[in-house]
Amino acid sequence: MGTRIENLQVIKVADGDTISVRLSNKNESLRLVCVDTEEKSGSPKLPHTKAGQLATDMARLYFSAVGGGLVKVDLEFDTDDAEEVCLVKHRDNFGRLLCYVHKTTDNFNLKLIQEGWSPYFTKYGRSRVYQQEFTEAEASAQAGNLIIWNPMTNSGGGARNYTALIPWWGLRDSIVQDYRLLGPAANVISVRLDYQKILKASETGATLTILCDLQDGITRRVGDAALIKAGSDVHRFNLWLPDTTTDDGIAIINLIQKRYIASKQGVEDIGGRGYAYVTGRIEQHRGIPQIVLDNHNQITDFPPV
Repeated sequence: MGTRIENLQVIKVADGDTISVRLSNKNESLRLVCVDTEEKSGSPKLPHTKAGQLATDMARLYFSAVGGGLVKVDLEFDTDDAEEVCLVKHRDNFGRLLCYVHKTTDNFNLKLIQEGWSPYFTKYGRSRVYQQEFTEAEASAQAGNLIIWNPMTNSGGGARNYTALIPWWGLRDSIVQDYRLLGPAANVISVRLDYQKILKASETGATLTILCDLQDGITRRVGDAALIKAGSDVHRFNLWLPDTTTDDGIAIINLIQKRYIASKQGVEDIGGRGYAYVTGRIEQHRGIPQIVLDNHNQITDFPPV
């Protein structure tokens, strides 16, 4: 069981996998972890589907209270760290809290998978708490041809290519599992989970190995140099390649593009390992931590021994 915060008032249901609650006298957006309901609107990177609208309608009804308004829920994090640690550690690239949501005895994340509203979403790592339950729930929904697993649900409209997505998510999950197993012993840190450590290291110029996600590839070119955004708007972290024309620079570009970057298939980006371990001296440029790349051996699939 993960750390729980109980009896929180739901104040908004955005869609099937995102709600807002009142927590510590402020509104917090919750992104339900290990699920990914389809989009009803508003996403340039994902197809809009009928199943996405149905999931939103179902969630709004599910969280409605008898007599009007919205219900209260408990949230559960994917680790048993202290509450104050969880509130920092378990946030996505948009600052939303990543968690499971419980209404009375119901696990809503499990309900989404079990009833076919969502696949078991492991793109950012499997559930530490509910791995078996979620795996079995997805298999049951597939066997029953429920919602997203039934082609008729999205007939005539947008659809997601789960045949391609699920193996890619599985690859990324295996990398996260390696990190969970090997990272602490190798003194490796994560951009999202250990961002404060990165900021502190950038003040002293320490050398670190950092797990980051390179699936977006080269973000910007500045003359012969290149910038790779390896963090997010919340966890800002860059890789800087000062010269893409040298043998080392060309090798780094080749490695990122051929091994880590995701490729577009239809609307969505699919494929590429994404995750990489990057080793180097942390410095700051305009207040943003960065590592300068001068050798492709700085980028590896496993933490250096």
